[in-house]
Amino acid sequence: MKNFKKLMYQYHEQNKMSLHHLYTDRQIYYSSISSSEQPIEDEKLFSYRAITFQFAGTGIRTPERMLMHLWIPEEFPLLQDRRISEISPFLYRACEDWFLRLLGAPVNAFSESLQNDRKDTREKASFTMQEPGAAILSRNGCLHVEERHAYRLKILCGFPLINGSGLNGKSSYKCVKALLDLICDRLEAADPASLADHLLLHSRQRQLRAFLRENELLAFIADGSILPRQGTTQLPLPGAIPFQSPSSLRVTLCTQDGYILTGMGLKRGITVITGGGYSGKSTLLDCLEQGIYDHVAGDGREYLVSDESACKVYAEDGRYLSATDLSPFFTCLPGNDDTRRVRTQHASGSVSQAAGIVEAVYGGSRCLLIDEDTSAANFMMRDETMRRLIPKEPIIPFTDRILELKEQGVSTVLVIGGSGEYLKYADRILLLEDYLISDITERLCRSQPFISEASAADGAPQKVASADSAMSAASRVHSWMCRKFLPRSAKGADYSYGQCVRIEHARYLKIGGFTADITRLTALTESAQAGSLIWLLEQLLSDPEYVEADLRESCDSAVKTLFRDSRDAILSSHAHQYEFWLEQIRGLDLVLAACRLRPDDFPAESLSRRETE
Repeated sequence: MKNFKKLMYQYHEQNKMSLHHLYTDRQIYYSSISSSEQPIEDEKLFSYRAITFQFAGTGIRTPERMLMHLWIPEEFPLLQDRRISEISPFLYRACEDWFLRLLGAPVNAFSESLQNDRKDTREKASFTMQEPGAAILSRNGCLHVEERHAYRLKILCGFPLINGSGLNGKSSYKCVKALLDLICDRLEAADPASLADHLLLHSRQRQLRAFLRENELLAFIADGSILPRQGTTQLPLPGAIPFQSPSSLRVTLCTQDGYILTGMGLKRGITVITGGGYSGKSTLLDCLEQGIYDHVAGDGREYLVSDESACKVYAEDGRYLSATDLSPFFTCLPGNDDTRRVRTQHASGSVSQAAGIVEAVYGGSRCLLIDEDTSAANFMMRDETMRRLIPKEPIIPFTDRILELKEQGVSTVLVIGGSGEYLKYADRILLLEDYLISDITERLCRSQPFISEASAADGAPQKVASADSAMSAASRVHSWMCRKFLPRSAKGADYSYGQCVRIEHARYLKIGGFTADITRLTALTESAQAGSLIWLLEQLLSDPEYVEADLRESCDSAVKTLFRDSRDAILSSHAHQYEFWLEQIRGLDLVLAACRLRPDDFPAESLSRRETE
């Protein structure tokens, strides 16, 4: 810390460019964020109390805006507590998450206390740390770096200036020291039992997900879970009725630490959820969607987990499509000679929902979540009367493909309230009344013969109603894994990607000459996940190998590198208008976002390689 103080006082009132010396004067270290084993020239390293810290720049024009990396060694006393070491040495993600929850809000509150509305913001120091939401996810705000045997915390900091160009070195030193004191005090005062409980919860969640895979379950919801949320937030609703599993679907798991979990085990296959208005149907479906994440204690969904590939599908009027294979659901479409390569700037509800299902299955989803309220009625099903009335209907309804999807390992959860047409396809039927769930499959099988033929037992043969032109196409088994590729601009290799990256209204991404509407990618609840999409889409679009490769393979490969190797050098570039924070996403999310990339020069867009073959 003495060296840092000496530098700050030495640069006091000098031009802000002198701050470059904090990280451009090199010395030999092993890289702080690279997996390379080779020693390289790295930033200066300072120490204070039990932690070390260093700086990295964010752009040559803004030297006062830097990234501070704080290192918490594995030998830190908090991490040596017996209750923590006995759980598992490999729960790094949960430990990273806990550090952000312990320090994120206090650091940001400290930064707020430094601000003065009567002064230029550049005259005051600022510090920003990533704050996690309700899910336990990998985030670049805190990462465990194996070769350094330490946790790296990242803080975006702004050093105070004098008259906009001179460095206020004395104030900078005092603010950084106060920040480090705050962090060290909180680390030293932290209760090891809190971290031990956090790690134990995450360990149980991992065991619960393994239990799903071993028992062919789609989801598990523990008894006592709180499903309703407060408005549009992820906070639990006070006074909500706790979940209680129906006896026919109740399963029990004993974790390695002896904790007993009892709840509803939802089997794979076709599940229909019904009930009256405001009974909790959509709330249950939303929770199944968010069950792809592990949640923190107190969220109400701690022991609610679902298939990690679950994907909610909507009708999206006005969606952009390019070279999308809709042949499973359409025999013909106006303006498209081949339903295997559908292109449109403004898709209808039925076309967009069909595209969403095709893209989800292609992206690797093994569980489709569909709500009747947000679906296109003419796409989802068609009764016998309408089949006879319109024999040449070009739309093949989803219900005519639902069994085929099931045979290929893709389960479906349908929420309905207005039509019983779906019941004949269900393996199980759940009823919600006054927020209480019951399994009515057996009862309906006894009273409704047309249901008993299909629903008496899981995997029983199910009938698909006859039809004319549409059903003759539906009777053919479709290949759901057609290859897709990234869109390419008419300007080819000369097109500039990644120089103008920004997010509009938190649900639109603009990347170079492309715009992606991710409003209906509702599994992405955190703004930092949009930042991850931006970063990865840039890599995909600018790398020729990715452009020429199969889209799903490219996305799965790119997601695995999100928190690997050095990222800060590029993420700190002044060309990026979005924040520096990243958060874990799935390869499936990246596939769905890539499929939504709409080029600004749509009429001149070149065909993908698959279109020309």
